[in-house]
Amino acid sequence: MSERQASECRISSVFVLVAGLLLFAGAAAANDSTGFQGTTGIELSTTDDIRMMSEDLRIGLDQIRVSYVFRNVSDHPVETLVAFPLPELDLSRGLTEPNWGFPTDNRDFLNFQLWIDERPLAPSLERRAFYQGREVTRELEAAGALDLVPWKPGGYDEQAKALAPSALERLRRAGLIQEGEDQNTPQWQLRTRYFWRQSFPAGAEVRVRHVYQPFVGSALIGNVTEVDGRAVVGRFIGEAETPAGDRYCLDSATRRALAAVQSRHPDEAMPFYAAEIEYILTTARNWRGPIGSFHLTLDKGAPENILSLCWTGLKKTGPTTFESTIANFVPDRDIRMLVFVRSKNSQ
Repeated sequence: MSERQASECRISSVFVLVAGLLLFAGAAAANDSTGFQGTTGIELSTTDDIRMMSEDLRIGLDQIRVSYVFRNVSDHPVETLVAFPLPELDLSRGLTEPNWGFPTDNRDFLNFQLWIDERPLAPSLERRAFYQGREVTRELEAAGALDLVPWKPGGYDEQAKALAPSALERLRRAGLIQEGEDQNTPQWQLRTRYFWRQSFPAGAEVRVRHVYQPFVGSALIGNVTEVDGRAVVGRFIGEAETPAGDRYCLDSATRRALAAVQSRHPDEAMPFYAAEIEYILTTARNWRGPIGSFHLTLDKGAPENILSLCWTGLKKTGPTTFESTIANFVPDRDIRMLVFVRSKNSQ
């Protein structure tokens, strides 16, 4: 892919490396994959008082970094709830069917960190559970079952041993725990978010910065020429929604580059594996007006990786980075990115 092509619209771009792929050595198709879900920036209820003056978003191999500058454009101070939602987890899907790929194995599975005006802040962490559209958080807390999660060793059956037999039986009668992949498979959706109260003084700017690890998906690829770029390559854990047109804008130049590498390594079963990430931008519409200045940096991780992304105006700024700056930005779609990561034995 040439630098000129990178500066035009349908550029190949982004990243995502998942160490768990090493477990799949020897497979030759995209069936072996880890699932992923979309992540976002901070959110709040729709307001006419607060404007996002700027957003600086960096998506890279190791983490996502976002810096905001907000201004209260009203003549009075505003205090509001600000939240960072973690991806919703449908625990009824079991452990291996979605093949979860959590960045960290704890309640905050994205390792979220926050600064307000460059001072660190420890926000509150909220977990809520829903079953068939009904909130069941209190029932699960009373039974000690809200801690049943996909990343703990031993599966759900091992975790269920910590529950009182009477509590476990109540959950079974209520349909909250049913036989599935495990004998004791949770049936609820777990919604987790960080939140904090934020004060915005009248006419003043507030700087908010947060950092977290991306929730990514990965897939082994036997033949890169068969990837069409119109659908998820690996597994998307969530609604099976496919945007109109291409998902990753995999253009002819990128296809030729992938095919050329594959042809140079005929003895390699997989010269590439694929990694995917989705970043939800459209929640920025909750602030007043457009984003004054939006700056995006994408880091593909290694010069030999090949990337694909639907985005207009990216410019190559380094061996692995691409950037874009847009004034008065109103996001009309989310970022969906695909990176073809070169296998180590194909360098």
